[in-house]
Amino acid sequence: MELRRVLWLLAILCVAVRASAESVMVISDTHMTADTAAYTETMDAVRQAASVCGTVLFLGDNTNNGRTEEHIAVTAFARSIAQAAGAEVLMIPGNHDYTSGFGRQEFAREYAAFGWERSFSRDGVTASCAVMSAGGTCFLLLDTNQLGPASRVLPDGGITQETLAWLDSVLSSLPEGTPAVACGHHPILPAERSRRTPGADGLADTLRAHGVRLYLCGHDHGFATVEENGLRQITVGQPHAYPGWAGTLEISPEGFRWQTEALYDTASAYFAGMERSARDLGVRMARGTLQGTSCEGDEAAVGWFASAFTRYVSGELTPDVCAGLLADESCAKWRGIETKTVVRDWIIGLLEHCPEDVRQISLMIAK
Repeated sequence: MELRRVLWLLAILCVAVRASAESVMVISDTHMTADTAAYTETMDAVRQAASVCGTVLFLGDNTNNGRTEEHIAVTAFARSIAQAAGAEVLMIPGNHDYTSGFGRQEFAREYAAFGWERSFSRDGVTASCAVMSAGGTCFLLLDTNQLGPASRVLPDGGITQETLAWLDSVLSSLPEGTPAVACGHHPILPAERSRRTPGADGLADTLRAHGVRLYLCGHDHGFATVEENGLRQITVGQPHAYPGWAGTLEISPEGFRWQTEALYDTASAYFAGMERSARDLGVRMARGTLQGTSCEGDEAAVGWFASAFTRYVSGELTPDVCAGLLADESCAKWRGIETKTVVRDWIIGLLEHCPEDVRQISLMIAK
């Protein structure tokens, strides 16, 4: 293992000196089931968009239920991207990818071709690993899941001290000037979540201490970004849900440049269907949350939530939009509900933090 590590570090140094530019396509939360026919449009769109990228990165919740047949469908999809687009595919686990019978060891084995087998360092506690890209970037592929009793996966995730110690060791070993991008399923900065992932502060502090300025994540099914004390977090939405975007990260010696890319023709029937589905989902979430509360049946309160939800997933929450939604009388109704507070706290916390425009971000590499 030590010889393997030395050889990888020598390769890292050679690639870093070469200072190549590279393009990385980023998607998250595909939630694939065994019924792959339902994902045909998405798979075709992703493969086509990936043809101009050297790397495709999946940020977890690759499957919907963590079943064997779903993992088979996902890995087949990933291989088809590699073959059709000629791109390297990297994947990390989300909370939907683990079950009591499919955990970290199984993920590392079944997804070995998508990062694990060519990693230069592996965490001994989780399925986290560190991979060097052909362009000289270190991708920190982090398993941010936390297991509870009976190996039950906790939805908010968690980062252990052992994993932080491993990460500190990896970052300390990188040659000076090597760009590094941290990738986890769960958000660690409070851009759109009022509840923090356990261990999030420790992870953020470890990244900052080593000059890592970019953390990519999913989990919340929408596009958003926030910067806190020098660390930029970009949350990535679903490629098969409105607004049908993927992220593209351009890495060069000058820095990182992020853009969102439309995967579908906005004039198509498929796109119109996604847009309707997003609105319908917002309405269902609102009605389900308000059921049994003093606001049950209040269509104005339902419409307020649906509007906030669709504007969130489409990256339209500007400061003015957030201020208007918070000042609306329906927001006061939502603040007053006393049950099902997770959804209430999420949507109001989202508006109060007001995520920045995620469509185009430039960062300088600080090493």
